[in-house]
Amino acid sequence: MIEVLIIVGVFAAIIGFFMFASKSGAKMLAERDARIAKAEKGKATIIGSHAAGIRGTGSGGHYQGYEFTLEVSNAYKEPYRAKCVWEVYPMGAPKVQEGMEVNVKIDAEDDQIIYPMDQGLALSWNYLMMNKRKK
Repeated sequence: MIEVLIIVGVFAAIIGFFMFASKSGAKMLAERDARIAKAEKGKATIIGSHAAGIRGTGSGGHYQGYEFTLEVSNAYKEPYRAKCVWEVYPMGAPKVQEGMEVNVKIDAEDDQIIYPMDQGLALSWNYLMMNKRKK
């Protein structure tokens, strides 16, 4: 009888964990979407880049993470330098060569967070979260 109670308890804990995790994930995605919606449109010129040591599979297939040095500007701000890590999918690789201009959104809370708006490119939220924990 005790074995049955232990098994039921373990299954209840597993189900509870997955329900909690799915709600937390949905909340985090909603917060990301709200941040992007508040961001200002701008342009970024690619000054340089190097591999950031991350890769994986996302919505656009396999990606490689690159840290970009950008010169960012919009109608409201003087051009400034920013460094950020983007996930570059095969379709986005031709768009991020040195000297090229990319459509971006500039985060309203942190102007060093630059969201690429071209297809085949995405801000690396994983890299961003890992670096926040290190600081």
